[in-house]
Amino acid sequence: MWISAASIVLLGMLGLVPTQISPTQQATACDDSALPASVRDLLKAQFPEWRPKRVSDMDADDQQLWLSSVHGEECPGIGVGHFETADELSYAIVLVPKSNPRGGYKVVVVSKGAPKSAYTWRLLDHAEGQTYSGLVISKAPPGKYSDWENTKSIRLKLDGIQVEWMEKGAVLYFWSEGRYHKIQTSD
Repeated sequence: MWISAASIVLLGMLGLVPTQISPTQQATACDDSALPASVRDLLKAQFPEWRPKRVSDMDADDQQLWLSSVHGEECPGIGVGHFETADELSYAIVLVPKSNPRGGYKVVVVSKGAPKSAYTWRLLDHAEGQTYSGLVISKAPPGKYSDWENTKSIRLKLDGIQVEWMEKGAVLYFWSEGRYHKIQTSD
């Protein structure tokens, strides 16, 4: 079989083209089934008109940024980590109105206090009315973080919660002394 040099070059170039992840591939990450049943039940009871943010709720440019980022296979509205204790997972969630995903948001954390206790929720931030489509949430691993002016730094022993307004700014929430604190990590 004879293959031309142009065919070899073309096949080589096709191998270099990054594969796009479509928003529909994010469905399982953003589906309610990604959360434990007791967390889903709590959210439905406390926020019946709200749901976790999905890739499809974002503008096309923000979708592309998210999908090509290190978090591209994750849901932009759900972060899972050891935010409060090393023993129990917690769930940080950007909730948006079911009827109008850009009509506001709530950033909540659902966690257990002690092993085998019931889940409770905490409100970290919220906004009413029209909001920016590029708001996303993710887990920040333990480590050292500085504010955007490099005037304050913290060292996390547990995971943190990164809330980002893509290409606009970011805030890191972290658990310390029995409550959440925050540091603005970019402006």
